[in-house]
Amino acid sequence: MTTRARIHELVDQLADEKTAEALDYLGWLLLDEDEASPEELAQAKLGRAQIARGEYITLEEVKRSLLPTPTG
Repeated sequence: MTTRARIHELVDQLADEKTAEALDYLGWLLLDEDEASPEELAQAKLGRAQIARGEYITLEEVKRSLLPTPTG
């Protein structure tokens, strides 16, 4: 049995609630991650410039802002 035939066989065995997840994964495999769009490159350049200017917050700051403050 070929790999492609085995994949088809496995997909046919999937429960309905798992098919969307499988579809998402297969679509992800088809993405060409080596090429960024001009918009993505512009956003990355903007982000790097913001970081260089100190315009960012740390993960710890984000966590503190999302957690409820203790009351006492």
